[in-house]
Amino acid sequence: MSGIAKLKKVELRTVAEEIGLVVNEGMKKSQLRRLIEDSDVFKNDNEAVKSAVEDVLENRNKKSDQDSEIEIERLKIERIKLELQLAQVKANECLVNFPGDSYDLHNSELYERELKDHQGEPVCLLVHNSEILLIINKCSSFTKLQRIIAWCMRFKENARNPLQRTTGNLTVPELSAALICLERSVKFVYFSKDIQCIMNGGKLSNSSKLLYLSPFLDEKNVLRVGGRLQHSELPLNHKHPMLIPNNCNICDLIIDHYHVFYLHTGVEATLANLRTQFWITNGRSTVKRVLHKCLKCLKAAILLKSRKIRNLSDRRTLKYKLVMLSCSKDYIRVRNP
Repeated sequence: MSGIAKLKKVELRTVAEEIGLVVNEGMKKSQLRRLIEDSDVFKNDNEAVKSAVEDVLENRNKKSDQDSEIEIERLKIERIKLELQLAQVKANECLVNFPGDSYDLHNSELYERELKDHQGEPVCLLVHNSEILLIINKCSSFTKLQRIIAWCMRFKENARNPLQRTTGNLTVPELSAALICLERSVKFVYFSKDIQCIMNGGKLSNSSKLLYLSPFLDEKNVLRVGGRLQHSELPLNHKHPMLIPNNCNICDLIIDHYHVFYLHTGVEATLANLRTQFWITNGRSTVKRVLHKCLKCLKAAILLKSRKIRNLSDRRTLKYKLVMLSCSKDYIRVRNP
């Protein structure tokens, strides 16, 4: 009978007891099922077993319906409790007195009950965005990227101060502020642990790439290289260039900008020009990697390699044609008047 296979252990025990079988304590579900199927009642009087199974299934459905109704009623009661609590909170808020324009929050009943007993030590959290600006990976020119950020910053300032709007072309301070904004967005992604150590006054870890650069944060919160040129009369960017990671897109844009601006200079010249304002980690290998992608330099290098060495002219090789091969001296005697 297929109905027996759907019954649980307790239900099988009930069916076995209804058809008059002796059920021992501790019998498993498979044993109960085998006991019912091997009995004479199951073989001879199948209708009795079928009716017993139907009664058990009907009781199960009734019980499940009752449980559903009980659960619905319980949810209704919980909802009523929450509504009563919300109404009580609103009533307590309405009972707070407002003397004049302000009220004494610390003396109110709501503060005494909800806030005063759960006060702990104040905690200050400093949260920085761990994602780089998306526009950095979409621009192909450093100048264009810098100007886009500068226009966005001007729009923000004009929105904050509509009475003092800035118009016209971009100025040098605006471009400098845009460069600092780009540097900040990059450093908090790639140098977050080092910056945290510097802000806490601790030492950098031995595995840090900036360990031997003596980095520090200036008054504008820009990460710069330390060194021994602090007392020199050089500009700030020459003494302490900005630190830029070598594994980001803005690094490639800066290198390409300096390479093109100084008329496709080589690795050493490009690196020297870069370090007047930026310090790139693993700078020499990074500059080599970027310059190898320059198509104009690649074409020029191919033309230089294709030139063949030609023979020198006969005037430069024949022995009798050599300059100053033979010479003589004339002695002139000067007489006194």
